[in-house]
Amino acid sequence: MFRIRRIEREDLDQLFALDKRCFRPGIAYSKSELAYFLNHSRSLTYAAVDASESILGFAIAESKLEQGRRIGHIVTIDVDPSLRRQGIGQRLMQEMIEGLRAQRAVAIRLEVAVDNLEAQSFYRKLGFTPTGRIPDFYMGTLDALTMECSLESAPDSFS
Repeated sequence: MFRIRRIEREDLDQLFALDKRCFRPGIAYSKSELAYFLNHSRSLTYAAVDASESILGFAIAESKLEQGRRIGHIVTIDVDPSLRRQGIGQRLMQEMIEGLRAQRAVAIRLEVAVDNLEAQSFYRKLGFTPTGRIPDFYMGTLDALTMECSLESAPDSFS
């Protein structure tokens, strides 16, 4: 059992620890980078928590105007590796989509490591399609696949 709530400043230590479990050094965010996103006015932040308020997963997105259209960008989505495939990531993404729609975003973009096939499959199931590649995006050596999902075609909920 879990519920989704907004991230609070007091969650920073838990977020930092979880991000380090989810991503290797050079890809995981520093504590100051996470703090920046938590405090930024354009950020949307959600956490999946259990009954004791332990963070099971979290997602951070931001949005900006681009050629007169609001575009969302998934900064990160982290789910405890031992709890994956239990619907936590889908619920976090559903909250992100709803939050970005409320901000009148028309699309969501993200980057994912080219060797992270599990995450790429997850995003494809949510309606994201590959749009390009960024050489040496991660750690200066690993390419990123860019993906996008139109919010006009994104599902209202996931099965």
